[in-house]
Amino acid sequence: MNSTGPIAVFGAGGATGTHLLRFAHAREQVIRAFEHNLPPEDERLEGIEYIQCDVLQDEITEQLRGCRAVVSTLGVAFGPSAAVDPPPLYTQGTQNILNAMKDADVDRIAVMSAAFVAEQPSVPAWFKMTVRPALAKILEQMREMEAMLEREAGIKWTAVRPGWLLDLPFSGEALVANEELPEGCFRCRHADAANLLLRSILDEDWVGAKPAIGKPEAGEHESLLAIKSELGIE
Repeated sequence: MNSTGPIAVFGAGGATGTHLLRFAHAREQVIRAFEHNLPPEDERLEGIEYIQCDVLQDEITEQLRGCRAVVSTLGVAFGPSAAVDPPPLYTQGTQNILNAMKDADVDRIAVMSAAFVAEQPSVPAWFKMTVRPALAKILEQMREMEAMLEREAGIKWTAVRPGWLLDLPFSGEALVANEELPEGCFRCRHADAANLLLRSILDEDWVGAKPAIGKPEAGEHESLLAIKSELGIE
């Protein structure tokens, strides 16, 4: 892997992507930030190259040339229409990125998946019976994305599986285990997931693996009422 080139970050304007940019900036990493809707000039981090990009349509090979690695924090916002017919960001979007990587001679990628693509013993029963079925089509895309990475010859990949994402400050206390959330973990902070994604690239860690990450949180953040409120459900 090219150890001096930029790291390409897709979904850079989302909650996880924004944290990742800040962590990378603090570590003086060179970043190319790809986003469908670019942030205003006064909200951009100094020294980061921002590139407007639609991964479902745009040709991105040239922008990836010289990059050391790719991080994808692409995500589908939950809502009624997305639950029924989610855009193919995880499948077609990831495949387009992989195709461009091969053409640009980039062989390292870390992507954001979700713990709930697989059965998780530590997840509350009410979540399995209510929320997880509503996410079925989105999770199916994520499963296909992980399978796609496993089939891709010559690519060193990592699929980070966070618990149910939570918008709280970086804790630095998240627990990580292979494929299954550590015992007692259900939620994961965006910032903790971003930190793991970046570390997997910088440390060449979790290659060919699906690390699940989470952290026990206060009951007010792990209740059915909290999840319903975050999803906008009465």
